Amino acid sequence: MRAHPRVGDAYRQEYYRGQAEDMAKVLRTGASERVPLRSFEGLLVTQEWSPLEPKVVEEKYYAKGLGLVLERTVRGGSDRTELLSYQAAPSP
Repeated sequence: MRAHPRVGDAYRQEYYRGQAEDMAKVLRTGASERVPLRSFEGLLVTQEWSPLEPKVVEEKYYAKGLGLVLERTVRGGSDRTELLSYQAAPSP
């Protein structure tokens, strides 16, 4: 993902032929979602897929400065992974 992602940006996440061919596209910015930890606003949403599993598509929600807070399968399943807690790194 670029440092300043924009809607429509598409990129390869990793590539090892026949083993890991993950792709992603930025769907939207400014999304809001609630997970067990708390509500989040200003989320970046990506759509992620792999040619190795063409029937599976996921959406992932990222909070700036924190990372992945929600992951859900939108095609090819019904999985949902939510952020429950996190621990901030100690200050130097």
